[in-house]
Amino acid sequence: MTAADHPPPLADDADPPSTLADTLQDHALEPVPAAERKSVMQLVIVQIGWNISVSSFLVGGVVGGGTTFSEGLLAILLGNVLLVAVAYLIGMVGFRTGLTSYLASRAVFGTRGSIIVTMLLGVVAMGFIGVLADTWGTAVNKLIPAVPGWAFVLAFALAITSTAIFGFKGLQRYSAIAVPIEIAIALLALVAIARTEDGFAGVVAVVPAAGIGFGAAVGAVMSTWITGAALVSDVTRYARSGRHVLLGVIAGFVVGAGTFELIATLSAMSVGNSNFVVVMQSLGLLAPAVVMLVLALWNTADNNLYSASLAFTSASDLLGFRVPKWVWTIVAIVIAVLVALSGAAAQFGVFLGVVGVVAPPFAGVLIAHFWLVARGVSGARLLSEAPTVRWEALLCWLVASLLAWSTGFLLTDAIEGLVAGAVLYGIVGSLLRSRQTEATSVSSA
Repeated sequence: MTAADHPPPLADDADPPSTLADTLQDHALEPVPAAERKSVMQLVIVQIGWNISVSSFLVGGVVGGGTTFSEGLLAILLGNVLLVAVAYLIGMVGFRTGLTSYLASRAVFGTRGSIIVTMLLGVVAMGFIGVLADTWGTAVNKLIPAVPGWAFVLAFALAITSTAIFGFKGLQRYSAIAVPIEIAIALLALVAIARTEDGFAGVVAVVPAAGIGFGAAVGAVMSTWITGAALVSDVTRYARSGRHVLLGVIAGFVVGAGTFELIATLSAMSVGNSNFVVVMQSLGLLAPAVVMLVLALWNTADNNLYSASLAFTSASDLLGFRVPKWVWTIVAIVIAVLVALSGAAAQFGVFLGVVGVVAPPFAGVLIAHFWLVARGVSGARLLSEAPTVRWEALLCWLVASLLAWSTGFLLTDAIEGLVAGAVLYGIVGSLLRSRQTEATSVSSA
């Protein structure tokens, strides 16, 4: 990547006018032009929304139930700082090329080879939406048994489609409403903890009955969001500068994910329970907890729907037929609803396991290609010179995924896959590129 990939600087003024068709298509098949890059505030608000999810509460419960206060705080800080580093490397690819994760993957895996990766990630994202919708429908049906669970699933599907179908603009408008509410509820939880009998002093003094260890706590933080970091260029392709990318990912992973993980950790330590809703109910905040859960589920699901629609739009284009992104958004949500109605919530752990194995190696290979193997080559040139299939990239991705699944040399499968993908492809790709350069020099001599 070179300076030629950088879009010209723009003032932080209003967005340029665009048609509804442009908004719905969301530059799914071409670079985001400089005139349509977003202000740093818009990027930050979307990135925070991208990173506030139900996963933060789950991680907080795990960390809060298995570490001391100082261990938990350091684990959350270190885990998210490492995620910022990964997200920045991936995010800069999106900024410099203006491409989605899936278009950028064409330069890495080849025009046909990227179809495999793109479809797999898209299907996993779509399945994840179905699992979330099923979880939501089942939970609310228990509170309001007079209304069938499928009705709540359909309502949830319509809600997330109403934002994801408009791409970045839809995410930005939803986040502008949801993020302030979520932050207010988080602050309310802190006040409630401070007003408990022991207050924060009691939290600091907590000693877990069964500690999970500092390494496991860091691993829990990282594995939860490593996939989000792998696909962050879907957001950062709208950035106006590298500084905005850095501010965005810091806001997302430290202010967004990190803050809510910390509050969930403090809540779990204060009440002695890792279930977020139970914890909030114990603090007298059941209604705010329900609001937070709805908003966080919406965050998580519409981000996945956005990603799935971009993936299928790219794949269908490579297969020779152009289907608009908004059509794929609807197709993806219909299939996700069918997955939900099939009772997929029972397979939640399986989905998380698959995501944690296949997505991080994709990020590792992508980082190695743009920052090491093809460093100094413009994104446009990389796309124009992309082979039909880059077998070494696919092989490294496959081997890294198998290593992550079958070994335990680092904290979690997700981290193992990321590192393995980056190292394997960094070595193999660099060696092959060096040989190609030598062969070209000899033939031109």
